[in-house]
Amino acid sequence: MKTQPYPPHVTPTLNKWMTLLALTIGTQATFAEDSYTATMDELWSHATLYKDDRNPILQEFKLRGRYQGQYWDVDADQGSQSNWEDRRSRFGFDAKLFEKKVEVRADFQSNDGFEDIYDGLVDAYVRWKPTSSLSLTLGKMKPLIGQYDFLESTNSQPTFERSQIFNQLNVNRATGLTVEHGIDDFSWRAGIYSNDTPTTTGGSGSFGDGEFGDMNGGFSTTLGVGYDLKKTLCTDKAQVNLDWLHSEREDGDFVLGRYDDILSASFVVKQEAAAVVLEGFFASGGDGDDSDVFGFFIQPTYDIIPKKLQLVGRYSFSDSSGALGVVGQSRYERPVADNGGRGDIYNAFYGGVQYFIHGDKLKLMGGAEWAQLRGNGEAYEGTTLLTGIRLSF
Repeated sequence: MKTQPYPPHVTPTLNKWMTLLALTIGTQATFAEDSYTATMDELWSHATLYKDDRNPILQEFKLRGRYQGQYWDVDADQGSQSNWEDRRSRFGFDAKLFEKKVEVRADFQSNDGFEDIYDGLVDAYVRWKPTSSLSLTLGKMKPLIGQYDFLESTNSQPTFERSQIFNQLNVNRATGLTVEHGIDDFSWRAGIYSNDTPTTTGGSGSFGDGEFGDMNGGFSTTLGVGYDLKKTLCTDKAQVNLDWLHSEREDGDFVLGRYDDILSASFVVKQEAAAVVLEGFFASGGDGDDSDVFGFFIQPTYDIIPKKLQLVGRYSFSDSSGALGVVGQSRYERPVADNGGRGDIYNAFYGGVQYFIHGDKLKLMGGAEWAQLRGNGEAYEGTTLLTGIRLSF
């Protein structure tokens, strides 16, 4: 039986109605998305308590905070463990003063299980920006090393933990003075820091035990350069950074006290839905088992649904000159590892997903990482499953 075609005058009309229907659905979806985004932006805007560019002294005062909680489950040849962890919980403020040329930041942290609501300052510094391309910062801050894995905020990172190679370097916030300057696509930066800076209050929960240190330990310096390659590569983003940290270490240093020298190289490229990070570290001049070590990771991401759903992968590798120069991840892996969680070769594969409720400000994460650490036998081989939430404002 033949299907009767539409009469000639009906076909254009039908096409018009179908086109109109498609446009209507698309407009409604766009309107719904825009309305949702506006609502979430309005909710987050309440963290800004004051904003007035006409005020000659204080232009903006904003609360800042984050909570990162995760459930982890390790199944390894050496044992199994699982638990919920309040990974990061912080609260503080940002202020912009004197025509926004001065920025003040201060926030403090709690610890796992909120055993101590106050467990020391995280960032506490004053930054002066006499020009848009020059800044000087004084206070407690991140040393300028490891552009992606360390200097990028954990709010925007797509994995639960930083790479194994970075985590073994004993780099953390320190009291210091830094300068950063940009000239067109080129940038440079330098800093000097006190290795005597405590990371936490050590469980006392008392002010005065986890702030700026007393400056009587060793000291470190950093020097780095960067170049913006996005025009050269014709991509949305492309950045390369090289940084060097030298430490005049002393016994009892809280941070920056494991190696004499650390080099980091970073390359980040992004084009539309795809991005790749490649970062490597080399550390030398350690004592005892802390022999020279080299490691890197490569981390691709791909947006399945733009601004909603993202796939994440990471491959990590580390190798040391000594038999015990590679240190496994202190969280999840080392608690069940043999041989003190040390070896000489480390391999790991991570796969995960991010679901964005309100961008990086509110998202759900899930992932799994298989890792193997070898040295004098097999120190660790297992898989860690993780699910969690990231909230920041």
